[in-house]
Amino acid sequence: MTVKKYSLIIDTSTKESLIGIFNNSKVVDENIWFSNNNESRTLLPNLKKMIESNDITIRNIKEIYTVIGPGGFSSLRIGMSIAKGLGITNNLKLIPIPSLLISGYEYLDKNTKILSILKCSKTTFYIKDYTDLSFDKINNQTDLTDFEVVESDQLNYFVENNYLIVTYDKEVLKALDNKLGNKVRKTKNRIESIISLGKLIKSKYKNISTISINPIYANSGQIESALKVKEKGVKNWNKR
Repeated sequence: MTVKKYSLIIDTSTKESLIGIFNNSKVVDENIWFSNNNESRTLLPNLKKMIESNDITIRNIKEIYTVIGPGGFSSLRIGMSIAKGLGITNNLKLIPIPSLLISGYEYLDKNTKILSILKCSKTTFYIKDYTDLSFDKINNQTDLTDFEVVESDQLNYFVENNYLIVTYDKEVLKALDNKLGNKVRKTKNRIESIISLGKLIKSKYKNISTISINPIYANSGQIESALKVKEKGVKNWNKR
């Protein structure tokens, strides 16, 4: 008898974790919860509950779409460790999804100035400028995963230059509410963007090794550099 196969989604890039199961492009189940960087206690129980409540086992999972960041240091490592553990022990393919691309994906190919943004530290943000960058123009894995770290004052440049600023991170919306107001737009459908991106990445990079996939996040030097920009003032940075 043929065993029905599903794809699993794991996204621990923000304080609001997401898991899901889909078959082809149809979402079978999803769960989003405020983990507050406590994935070590919540992720595995929620995964177990979702799989069991849909009357399937790990044998029914054929691949894992895992969000690799940038994002929270500890949360990404936990999500990635669990995804890689499941993948290696059960011979499942891992599909790496960059978090900043999720935010901006639905606006690519629309000739819009796009800035994707996620929270980095208390005072800094991850950003990626996707202006005039369609998925077809992404030629290598570095194009998928590079990013900048900036202070909130540096975002004025993008506001003044009429960028569409997008995110799925509620912490960003909360942090910038008073500063940027309605200038930041929430990603319409996070899980659908993950599914669509995963299929594109899977077709473009056919030989990605599960062992080679690692989480990406800012190191202390990148964060320190962003803070130094603020100390010196943002005038020169805004001339970019």
